[in-house]
Amino acid sequence: MNTRIASLSILAAALLAACAPNTTTVRPALEPSARIAPQEIAYRPGTGVVQSVTPAPVMGTAGAGGSAVTNRPQAPVGTEGTRGAAGQMQRLAIQMDADRAIQYVDTDATEFQRGMRVELTPDHYIRKM
Repeated sequence: MNTRIASLSILAAALLAACAPNTTTVRPALEPSARIAPQEIAYRPGTGVVQSVTPAPVMGTAGAGGSAVTNRPQAPVGTEGTRGAAGQMQRLAIQMDADRAIQYVDTDATEFQRGMRVELTPDHYIRKM
């Protein structure tokens, strides 16, 4: 009888071992990835008043987005033209006349100051009024 109990015990242990998950093939559950919601920032042409002038944040290297030098008389918004100190872009906060909303634009022009009236043109240029 002891032999039967021993045999059943060994059989039960073997059965349980066969049903146990194999740790070499089980992979840990992946953590869910975060969704990225792109923010669309609409450029709205129109007139407004410069509320502030601050240095624009530097995002990566200059080669990442490319650059183009322009020789137009007006300072283009967000491109190179007449460069500021050490090539620093300026971020203008402009309160638009139409809806009183604040619109932010980056420019390399240095002649814009707080309180100045400006126009944002449909072709992405900024000019003093």
